[in-house]
Amino acid sequence: MIRHLISEAFEALGHYRLRSALTMLSVTWGIASLVLLLSYGHGFERALVGAFDQIGRNLIVIFPGQTSEQAGGERSGRRILLELRDVDALVEGVPAIEAISPEIRAFLPVNFGYRTRNYTVAGVDAPFGRIRHTEVAEGRFLTGDDVLHRRRVVVIGADLKKELFSAMPALDADIKVQGVRFTVIGVLKKKTQITNYSAPDDISAFVPHTTLGSMVNTRYLNNIVVLPAQGFARARVIAELRAALARAHHFGARDERAVTILDWNEFRVLVSNMSLGLNVLLAVIGTLTLSIGAVGVMNIMLVAVTERTREIGVLKALGARRRHILGQVLLEGLTLTGLGGLAGILVAVGLTHLIGTLPLLGPLFEDASGQSDIHLGLSFSALAVATAVLILVGLVAGLVPAIRAARLDPVAAMRSD
Repeated sequence: MIRHLISEAFEALGHYRLRSALTMLSVTWGIASLVLLLSYGHGFERALVGAFDQIGRNLIVIFPGQTSEQAGGERSGRRILLELRDVDALVEGVPAIEAISPEIRAFLPVNFGYRTRNYTVAGVDAPFGRIRHTEVAEGRFLTGDDVLHRRRVVVIGADLKKELFSAMPALDADIKVQGVRFTVIGVLKKKTQITNYSAPDDISAFVPHTTLGSMVNTRYLNNIVVLPAQGFARARVIAELRAALARAHHFGARDERAVTILDWNEFRVLVSNMSLGLNVLLAVIGTLTLSIGAVGVMNIMLVAVTERTREIGVLKALGARRRHILGQVLLEGLTLTGLGGLAGILVAVGLTHLIGTLPLLGPLFEDASGQSDIHLGLSFSALAVATAVLILVGLVAGLVPAIRAARLDPVAAMRSD
């Protein structure tokens, strides 16, 4: 039965080849537009979230604060300053920590040859590189031995390297930080970093915090960066971090102002929601474009029903039921939209491969690597959404003519000219 209906549908569409082809062309354009828009939205989301994650995935940053409650006999309004001993207190008191590092920042003169400029110099521990997603393009990052032995070694950002060295090699070269000689052991990969809590990594230098302590006052930390272990609820980890610091500094464990703890994943949700809003908007625009093609399918099917009124009347007179007529006309509409949709997906595949990538943040950060570009490609979600919309549009476009055909009176239909 189904095979017969499909055969009848193709025969009916083949009878009006030009009209069917033009109708399918509108559906093809509609579904191709929808798939391309969804691919763009997906690529935009990946590029934006990827740029956000340049600061570090699952990052938690602890800043000094001021108490807002009385606790342990101490007055409120007391300034809480972070120290190196707090890092040990957190390691001992919070088992859910995978990696932790202090961070001490100073704005110091850095010079190579005759080029001198002030840069942010950060004194950190070895795990900082993993926590803050600092991948090196040349050399290596700081190690535990560098920190333990207070080595005068430095890792520099990509832009800092460009400003100081131009096209000259920086690895193993000596630079001076506030007059003290340091050896460059690593150059970071270019970062398209859209969030930060200090100077961008591209324009910063990183040295062992023990070495920096011999140059500037490092008693108090600017902040502590933490990478929580997988499988632990982040709210619980943050509560344990605050409780451990509360025990060390004698403030209330529920006093959120005593120390400021920022969960960078909360900001990541905002970026994801913004991308989701764009994807929904693009899906609506694409659906409206496809709907234009659906209107064309509906009009053609209505014309076809009108032209075949007598044929439908004969079929009903011979015993065809409403569901038979309904199924045949509906199948013709679905076949028309289905073939047009398949062609549209093939066109979208070709266009995505032809276009490839579109610039987004690269020109802003002068990054030619393409890591921040919008990479167009067909994702499973885009194809699933496009297919679902296509089926819905095909049903709506074919159902109206099908219902009209099924409701024709056989006697009146046979008398029709």
